[in-house]
Amino acid sequence: MKKRMRRVLGAALSLVMAVGLLSGCSSYDPVKEVMGYSRSTVMFTVNGNDVTAGQFFFWMAQNADTVASYSQMSGSTEIDWSTPMGDDMTMDEYVKEQSKEAAVFYNVIESNAKEKGYSMTEEDQADYEEQVAQAQEQMGGAEAYELFLKKNCLTEEDMEEMSSVGVLYGHMLDGLFREGGEYAPTEEELTQYIQDEDLMYAKHILFMTMDPTTGAALSEEEAAEKKAAAEADLAALQAITDPVELAETFDKLMNEHSEDSGLADNPDGYLFTSGDMVEEFETATKELEPGQISDIVETTYGYHIILRLDPKNAPTLNSQWGEDQMGALVDQWVEEAEVVTSPEYDALTTADFYEKLSDYRETLEPTEDTTDAATEETTGEDVTTGEDAATGEDTTTGEDAATGEDTITGEDAATGQDESTSSEEGAETADGETTE
Repeated sequence: MKKRMRRVLGAALSLVMAVGLLSGCSSYDPVKEVMGYSRSTVMFTVNGNDVTAGQFFFWMAQNADTVASYSQMSGSTEIDWSTPMGDDMTMDEYVKEQSKEAAVFYNVIESNAKEKGYSMTEEDQADYEEQVAQAQEQMGGAEAYELFLKKNCLTEEDMEEMSSVGVLYGHMLDGLFREGGEYAPTEEELTQYIQDEDLMYAKHILFMTMDPTTGAALSEEEAAEKKAAAEADLAALQAITDPVELAETFDKLMNEHSEDSGLADNPDGYLFTSGDMVEEFETATKELEPGQISDIVETTYGYHIILRLDPKNAPTLNSQWGEDQMGALVDQWVEEAEVVTSPEYDALTTADFYEKLSDYRETLEPTEDTTDAATEETTGEDVTTGEDAATGEDTTTGEDAATGEDTITGEDAATGQDESTSSEEGAETADGETTE
């Protein structure tokens, strides 16, 4: 349950960081337009700290939209918010509870960060301002972004505040768990962590027998050439008896011959646990002692030569340990938080909110009349005839729709790793690695 919640809320954190890029002063109040009360209305407190409607209803909109999307995919034209979700709540209650959990999650991170002295730095602000310019261009300008915010019951101030939580989280992670930090690991803790998580550490040289772009298997002749190349490297490595020379030669051959496209991001190898890699890779690694190399290991991705290493020497060990500990610490803060709801929260139902939100969103869409007027004003074209006022030429054309291209999958062709997947969910690489 803890891991599931951390994964869901971690994804929410990523979502806000992805879209919360613009800042500015907003005079509108979308919460008031939807619910009839101000965005400053307190929905509940967390350890005495206010969570306002402006901070809360973004999560309601996001979670309700997700449920609505699933409902539409199943063929339903109307959402039955009384549908059971598990044993003890309805869909209506589920959306409301998930939204409260997300808001509590953000609140405890922000309050604990401030209590421990963490804040946005000048460098953070400079990075933020650079992202503002990029976001304006990507979303089609400030008006398009403001429309997005309104549709999600947000102002720019609310989104900017929520986006800063991700920065504070990163500062705490770096500060609390680094050497000399409040929760810096001891050698004994890291040793125990390696044992508890069954961590293994290895490098590999991969000769792929599949097309990294299409995933199609290579021809028998091409696969045979790959195997021969792998056998040549293996023979060269097996002829070396000095451990230092073996490690150096392995690195040289890996950098020259390996077709693992994750190599650039993982030049020191992969730190992984049981179930992260494809079975053949994991089994072969477990049969080795640190410093030993495997025979040729065949997987669906190709031929591997594996060098097992001591996980204590993995450069990512401390950061992985810190991420796990930070996640557990935030879970503890959430579990120990005292949440006191307001009458507005208690009276709220998802069904009522989503109906009002949907009605409000309809008012934001441009009408045919306003679209035609804008066209005439900017182009001089008579939209009833398609005639250009200046030339008399018929300029009627078809509208070019947005592409809708999905650019967030981030799948690594050589490894199969979905780079957009959160570390908790685990994305399989060519050697089967998933990040936990």
